[in-house]
Amino acid sequence: MRIIIKESETLDTFNIIPILLAAFVYLIPSIIAKTKNKHNKIKIYFINFFLGWLLFGWFAALYLSLKKDDRDHPLAVKKLKV
Repeated sequence: MRIIIKESETLDTFNIIPILLAAFVYLIPSIIAKTKNKHNKIKIYFINFFLGWLLFGWFAALYLSLKKDDRDHPLAVKKLKV
């Protein structure tokens, strides 16, 4: 049995675009958390990186990155000491 490998099978632009697109989609929750400057962005990064491949973890990270922070709530405004 002989295995024949074509010489033209290299990692060219057409092969790397789907890989980059998949990486971008995988990291969407982390990107959102970073752009929104979430206070729990490290937790979102870890959930996305370690549990994102389970799809449940990806949706959990997406939920956390899109959820409105308690610190944004108008009743949670802290009084400043003068």
